[in-house]
Amino acid sequence: MLSHRIVRFTACLAAFIPFTTQAEEQHWYNYDHLYFEAGTYIHYDPDEDHAGNRLFASLAAVKANDWFYGLALFNNSFDQFSQYLYGGKSWNFPGKFDAFHAKVTAGLIHGYKGKFKDKIPNNGEGVAPAIIPGIGYKKGRFGGDIYILGVSGLLFTAGIDF
Repeated sequence: MLSHRIVRFTACLAAFIPFTTQAEEQHWYNYDHLYFEAGTYIHYDPDEDHAGNRLFASLAAVKANDWFYGLALFNNSFDQFSQYLYGGKSWNFPGKFDAFHAKVTAGLIHGYKGKFKDKIPNNGEGVAPAIIPGIGYKKGRFGGDIYILGVSGLLFTAGIDF
């Protein structure tokens, strides 16, 4: 059982290591700018157990090569304070669609407890791995994204660089 936890933990950590093709030495903690996002989410199929506000906020450190890492804080669908520690990558579309982008994040979610512990997969010890894709639009310092929350719902955010 402990060896499964170690393997799972190591695999999740690997998602946070941004690979770079630049010749100069870069550390994972160096970043180009910060990006703050705030938003709300909806469910595809509402449940009578869903309660509380649906607020979401995150702060990501974005590298010049479009890799990023960050922390999101939110109330989950069951009104439990939750956190998502993640790393990810963004890809811009070329040509006249260059303001549009696709993103994917991978990380660890904490905060689904008690009788709602099994509402997210692989939440054995209160921490579950997650992969969250999204699409968005960003012009200048301002952006907006839509993230796909598995089979549960969609997250809508607005963000700003600083």
